[in-house]
This record gives sequence, C-alpha cells and structure tokens, in this order.
Amino acid sequence: MTHEELEAFRNRFNEINESKEPVRTNRLSILMTDMEQTYNIPNFYSAAFNYHNPQVIKLYRQVSYARFFEGVK
Repeated sequence: MTHEELEAFRNRFNEINESKEPVRTNRLSILMTDMEQTYNIPNFYSAAFNYHNPQVIKLYRQVSYARFFEGVK
C-alpha cells in the first residue's frame, strides 16, 4: 500500500460524493470493489487486517456508510 494509492482513492471518493443519486451510490459501490481488489480486503471482519491497515479500512468504511439505499429495510 502506498500513500499515493490511498490518496487517489480518497480523491475519487470526494469526487463521487458530489454526484447525484442513484449514480453516486453506484459509483461508491464500484469504488469499494476497486479497494477490495487493490488491498485484498477480506469479505468478513478480520481484526488482523484492520490492525495492519487502519487507514485503508477507515476509508473503506466511510465509502460504505456514504451509500444510500432508498427503500431498503
């Protein structure tokens, strides 16, 4: 993981966050997938991954929480 990679993902997140729905949430989901592939983020909670990659998981969670699911119960 390089600082530049993570910064590029942050910039992408900020850019996407200014979009309108539903495009915004779709693009955020794609961003999450790209982060999963780049950083090998596990499908299930991993304390070890989170410990060794705090900045990655912090941004990943921000992206995840920013998505909007209208009508999801």
